[in-house]
Amino acid sequence: MAGSSSSIWLRLAQSLRTIWDEDDAAHPAKTTKAGSRSDKPKRAFSVESAADRLQQMLQRDPRLKAKLHIVSLVEFRDWVGDKWPRLAGKVALIVEQVIRRHVGQGNPFCQDGEDRWVIAFPELSPEEARERTLAVVEDLGRRLFGEQSGEGQRSMAVATEVSVADAVSAEGVLDVIHVDAAIRESRAFVSSGVVADSVNQWKPMERTEQSRREEPAWEVMEGQSAKAPAFDPDMAVPLPPAARLSLVWRPTWVASGEAISAYGARVIRIDHEGAEALEGCRAYPPGDVAAALRLDRFVTSSAVRDIVAAMRSGDADRNQASVIIPLSWASLSSDQRGSVVIPFSELPQETRNTRLVVEVFGIPDGTTTPELESVVSFVRSLCREVLVRTRMSAKRSSLAAEIGVSMVGLDLSELRPDERMDDERLLETLSRVQEATAKDGIGCYLWSARHRRVVGGVVQSGFEMVNGPGLMKDIGRPAIVMPAPRARFIAA
Repeated sequence: MAGSSSSIWLRLAQSLRTIWDEDDAAHPAKTTKAGSRSDKPKRAFSVESAADRLQQMLQRDPRLKAKLHIVSLVEFRDWVGDKWPRLAGKVALIVEQVIRRHVGQGNPFCQDGEDRWVIAFPELSPEEARERTLAVVEDLGRRLFGEQSGEGQRSMAVATEVSVADAVSAEGVLDVIHVDAAIRESRAFVSSGVVADSVNQWKPMERTEQSRREEPAWEVMEGQSAKAPAFDPDMAVPLPPAARLSLVWRPTWVASGEAISAYGARVIRIDHEGAEALEGCRAYPPGDVAAALRLDRFVTSSAVRDIVAAMRSGDADRNQASVIIPLSWASLSSDQRGSVVIPFSELPQETRNTRLVVEVFGIPDGTTTPELESVVSFVRSLCREVLVRTRMSAKRSSLAAEIGVSMVGLDLSELRPDERMDDERLLETLSRVQEATAKDGIGCYLWSARHRRVVGGVVQSGFEMVNGPGLMKDIGRPAIVMPAPRARFIAA
């Protein structure tokens, strides 16, 4: 019976009540000229009658071959492991918002268990129903994990469909065993990498008509060697399990507002008592993906903790500054990169869209355009903008702007011994860097400037951002926006 508490029809009908109530709130009954409410009776809604109607439309005529669509997050649940109980409630809210955005009015849905949702499309064609379910899966990828289509990527949301005749009893009870089997089959299909026109596959990224006509000319971003380490191998030793990690924030001057209006996260690693502190990229052992993942997970979780603490303080000035979070190429190009960005889901969407900036560093020599574009696309869905950090000897190109990078930059702490130079020569070199990037239509920035003269020089020469001891010392938390007019740096 549709009225049974275990009935899938009754649970689906509950969402129709919500839509009904929201529609009434958005379109209240009109009043007469005398100020009294219209005599037209208010519409009445009954969950039970709606459930009966759903059952009639989807179950009682077997010739329709009606289906229910299932969206499962079992892949994501397995991936996050012990963190699932903490994330489940937040994830459920996000999933509900995404489903509402795509299924359309009159198409009910409900949560079934902790990690799956059931959607019905009683009046849509099978093709349109699949398209809308696929839209839900793709949007979930962007909202929760930033997953993008492409070879080698694995979807964290899985969709399948089950026949009402096979999966729902006459009393309206959903056959969980049948549903679980369908999900397992879809997971195996997705994992196999088979390409097919199916609701279980991500859509490929669309190219413009112009790009389809032209043969793409792939560039090599940096150098001639293939996959060489980005930095001197002596910069970092293997990361020991007992290493102590901490995070500081570096005040950053931003040209657009002529203010210290951004704060860059910077990891500090101490391997044992009395050991030298390794900061930033020097904390990352070259070629060690596991260490990069461990460090980047620490950076994102600690940074989000500090951002949330600032938001809870209620200090409006503190919540206007941008936050720049550097993440390594080694982790962002790995198949476990989703685990690095999970903490971002704890930030409100508005905060991610307006304040969060992600910087990609440690890009190897020989990285090709498709590889860089894949990582940038993944990151761009998580934040306001993407920065790419290169090396002094690296080639800078308009390619960065074409794939959605807002700026390219340098970190002076990464200079190799043979790249060290005095302030005068450094400023000359940086001026040429700025001119080259300006011609390519993209901005540039500089980190770790130790001398006031260098800070003043890059501010005057047109760099978009600068930080380092020559500007301000590191602090424990992101702070307020502080005016710093360009004229202040003239003396320097």
